[in-house]
Amino acid sequence: MLTLKNTTRTAFITFLLLVLSPNLSAEEDEGRRIMTDVDNRYRGDSWLMDAYLLLTDENGRERERSLRMLGKMFGEDERTLTYVRAPSRLRGTGILTYDWDDPSRSNESWLYLPDLGRVTRLTTGNRADYFLGSDFTYGDLEGLEVEDFDYEVDQEHSEGKEIVVIATPKNRGIVDKYGYTKIHYWVDTDKDVVTKAQYWLKNEGWIKYYSQFEFEQIDGVWLSSREQMIMTRNNRRVHSTVITRGDVQINLNIPDNTFTTNGLERAAE
Repeated sequence: MLTLKNTTRTAFITFLLLVLSPNLSAEEDEGRRIMTDVDNRYRGDSWLMDAYLLLTDENGRERERSLRMLGKMFGEDERTLTYVRAPSRLRGTGILTYDWDDPSRSNESWLYLPDLGRVTRLTTGNRADYFLGSDFTYGDLEGLEVEDFDYEVDQEHSEGKEIVVIATPKNRGIVDKYGYTKIHYWVDTDKDVVTKAQYWLKNEGWIKYYSQFEFEQIDGVWLSSREQMIMTRNNRRVHSTVITRGDVQINLNIPDNTFTTNGLERAAE
């Protein structure tokens, strides 16, 4: 038999479940909706953008990369192709990604390395590897799948149209897939873009800081002029990648076969 003390405690717990659970569910739903809107935002039917990377290590040594990024919508599915234009020793290195709209279908990516002369399909284990010595993983470039995470809105740090969303991997397999144990996103809900993010890596003490700057709308598409990723270990900066946007074209005619493994091999020709 329950004592009066136990009865009171049980009633209080029941009250908390009734009162707080809907709020937590609402925050989860809002966070998922916000990140789905980011994932589905308008990018154009097709696009081409040149970008310039500056990689800086902890000793201040710099390396540069010149990239070309192409994308096209195939119905609700998105295909993107990114390849190196310079330096010459890396020219033609590229990654092709299929971002499927169907949440039950995992995204797919292929990597082409000219030195090897063949295309390699990326596995789940490759998603946490870094592209061309930058601070962006293949998973970052491919896009993290919304359905792989649980979400919560951080009301305390949200302000106006900038909402902070906390993303937590659903299981250990997702942590291993992307290399992250937790992500905080700062989302401009007017533009449906991530302006800042903070990534906690599965290796203890490692955190990445992402940010975008100077947005402008080009043919209906919101784009930033510059973005950066800073890698830290125990609060000390160890590496950074700055991406500066070059020429952009929206809704141009790009042949469908550009976004094939053959197209990936021929990209830099």
